Amino acid sequence: MGTGGTGRRARGVRAWAATAAVVSVTMLAGCASQGRSGTQAAATRPPAGSTTALASTARTGPAAATVSAANAAQVTRRVTLAPVDRRGQPVRGWTVDRSAEDPDAAIDCGDIRQAYPSPAAVSGDIYYCSPSAAGADACWPTPQPRRMLCLRDPERTTLTALTAQALVTKVSPPRNPAPLGLVLANGDHCRLRNGGAWISPEHRPDLVGYYSCGPRDIVWAHPDSPAGGVDRTTPRWTVLIGDVTGPLTTVAVTEAEFVTSAR
Repeated sequence: MGTGGTGRRARGVRAWAATAAVVSVTMLAGCASQGRSGTQAAATRPPAGSTTALASTARTGPAAATVSAANAAQVTRRVTLAPVDRRGQPVRGWTVDRSAEDPDAAIDCGDIRQAYPSPAAVSGDIYYCSPSAAGADACWPTPQPRRMLCLRDPERTTLTALTAQALVTKVSPPRNPAPLGLVLANGDHCRLRNGGAWISPEHRPDLVGYYSCGPRDIVWAHPDSPAGGVDRTTPRWTVLIGDVTGPLTTVAVTEAEFVTSAR
């Protein structure tokens, strides 16, 4: 994504915004605001099973359980990961990997004049940092100056400690956050694109990549997609997935993972 101060950060943000178009500093009233499809559950990831049921009903007895399960299968579950509290401390169940913390290879998260929110954040003061190779697009500041805790893999309970180039100003979450991770109905786990140069599929040059899914598959959508490449027009979200050379298939999203700060 380039090197050097503001230029590197600006290029990194432009690279992500060109594909997802969701980075914004407008305050969001929570991922479960009115008009949004699906359900949302707060989760710190551990302990297991910390997400809420996908659908609810006032009915009781065995029939109620059947109805609830049937409804749940038609709704994408929205999980909000909260690995760090508002004091910048990792919450119980999360570990911190400090092996990559190097002041001589600091990441660029902005400064006290301007910073950029994580594209997956549903609350403020979670940061996008460059370069893209650092995997630092969901980072929390800590009490230690310039130390950030970054969630590289939403499927693991490990945070990576990295050193920022400067202290950062406060940021609001993006208007339309994109999930950091997706779990698809076919079993694939997908990670949000973080910069870099991706080619288009051979048979659909009008599309660009938004998520990487396993060793080959990519989530594709038009460059101006307002929702991170995810079709959210129905309660059961979908994505268009495939590799660069093969056919593309529409697959349902069973779980979408966003980030926030624990209280």
